[in-house]
Amino acid sequence: MKNLNKYIFLIGSFVALLSISSCTKSFLDQKPYTSIASEDALKTPADIKTALNGTYANLRNGELRGAAVPLLGDLLADNIYLSSSNIGLFNGENAYSITTDGAYSNRVWFFAYANILQANNIIDAPLNKGTDVLQYKGEAYAIRALLYFDLVRLFGKSYTIAPNTLGVPIVLHYDPTILPKRNTVAEVYAQILSDLDQAINLMSQYNGSARFSKYAAIALKAKVNLYKGNYQDAYDLANDVLKNSGFTPVSRTALAGYWSAATPHDQANKVETLFELVSDAFNHNGADELSMHYVQDDNSEGEMLSTQSLFDAYTSTDVRKNLIIKGVRNRLGGEDPAYIVNKYPVVAGDFNEKKVIRLSEVQLIAAEAAYRITKESEALTLLNQLVAQRDASLIYTSTGATLLADIINERRKELAFEGDRFFDLNRLNQDIMRTEEYPSGIIKAGDYRRVMPIPLGEINVNPNIIQNPDYH
Repeated sequence: MKNLNKYIFLIGSFVALLSISSCTKSFLDQKPYTSIASEDALKTPADIKTALNGTYANLRNGELRGAAVPLLGDLLADNIYLSSSNIGLFNGENAYSITTDGAYSNRVWFFAYANILQANNIIDAPLNKGTDVLQYKGEAYAIRALLYFDLVRLFGKSYTIAPNTLGVPIVLHYDPTILPKRNTVAEVYAQILSDLDQAINLMSQYNGSARFSKYAAIALKAKVNLYKGNYQDAYDLANDVLKNSGFTPVSRTALAGYWSAATPHDQANKVETLFELVSDAFNHNGADELSMHYVQDDNSEGEMLSTQSLFDAYTSTDVRKNLIIKGVRNRLGGEDPAYIVNKYPVVAGDFNEKKVIRLSEVQLIAAEAAYRITKESEALTLLNQLVAQRDASLIYTSTGATLLADIINERRKELAFEGDRFFDLNRLNQDIMRTEEYPSGIIKAGDYRRVMPIPLGEINVNPNIIQNPDYH
């Protein structure tokens, strides 16, 4: 096992990562066989590139951004629910009966920290010269920032509500002896922003949508600042991306083709996608691909369905409504009608990519931030510019609190099935208005279950880790 796991940081072996996560010990109980110090492995640009490829591969696996994170972000909110005909995954989250030893978010914790160790080794590699090496290290910083952003939003309270409460442990270097405490939410956000600053400074290349680039990192930094409530910075950063990145938004007529395509964008096609996680015919998650949780056919489970409330939020002239199909769940005892998600239609061969940050979201960040800094007219203009590419019949004329509500509603419609809704409702301190499709009923703002439990396995091996309130 010692020799096998040495390859995690060289080739990103998914099998090796599974061997870590299936162990009862956590990342905090790091024996030397779970990773190796970067100075022992990453000595050449080729070594670092190979390690980075493995880091991307594990970021897109089904326990992280490949499925679990986007699914939790919608399932814990009001966009999707678990069909009555299912194989047993996500039952606790669907019912808001979340336990310390059975929550699906536990898997996110373990896989995210294994992925962070990969990024750490790239960042700490002694080689620090050359455009390519600096680019690789910049991408590793951006990946680490994304992972901590996901972790702190799942396992900590929103920055806008309780920044000085416990977030997640910050682990930045290989050390098999550490037993770290949880850092505060504010400290984790500071680390995320520091990592993104490093990423932005180091990256100078654009190598397509399948890899982080300078403007993808700037876009993510705008989003982090939105979640932090630092609206001036969110506004400035989002506008930098909109005006200077060279990306163009996907149009109303091209939207269906954009979502049905299963190939990443290159230098010649800088449309909409700033960063996405790529699967292909040879490197994919199989049954754990995000599309397999939605598509209704004999080869996929398709256990996640859109709520009717989301479907009804779109007008009949909104092209995004075509990304949900009113049909029948084709499993024994399934729903009729069923609102079937068609945003990720490809379930064989070259699977759909998983979007991480898109230009349309950046425009919505700019709109909300503009509203927050009393630029209502500009906020309305930005909102209507986006909506014009989705619903030709809809023009907003709202002001004040109604305008903010309209922007948030458009975030729900535009980013549905991409994993943001739960985190948006948390930062806005709003109730989750769950309908009769769920067994849980309304989940109030402030409910302790709006923060996921720290995995019991982590608590058991590290006496310095404190559990989130009311979990036992």
